[in-house]
Amino acid sequence: MNIIERVKDILQAFPKIAELVNEIHVDLTSGEPVSCGLSSIGDVKLAEDVTGAEKRQHTFLFHAVYSGINDYERITNSGILLELAIWLERQAGAPIEQYVAGERYVGEITEITTANGMLYSVPQENTTDGIEYQLQIMAVYTLREEF
Repeated sequence: MNIIERVKDILQAFPKIAELVNEIHVDLTSGEPVSCGLSSIGDVKLAEDVTGAEKRQHTFLFHAVYSGINDYERITNSGILLELAIWLERQAGAPIEQYVAGERYVGEITEITTANGMLYSVPQENTTDGIEYQLQIMAVYTLREEF
């Protein structure tokens, strides 16, 4: 699995997500409560060693649409994002496989961090339609050409 597939797979394994949705969509949500999406927003090489092995960071936006009719639901929603952020930080070690120009590269996730977990939008200022939360996820990983 490449970094996008692996992080999606890790998110799908989070127990609170699995209780709410069957699948995390890529790039979009359905807009209906309860819907989640993972968007890839960039990848950067952080370092390279003398053997050509790379340390990279991939940044994602995770969007979750939940019901937010009252304060209780909104506190619960924020609590789920907080729990997800803490849980993700404990998921290092997952293997990565990436093909670049026909060459196979392998590695692993070495660190996952999160930031900016927040309310993102209230559709048409109406909390009964579901409200969207956003969480930024950064996955640091290694890649080296497999010989």
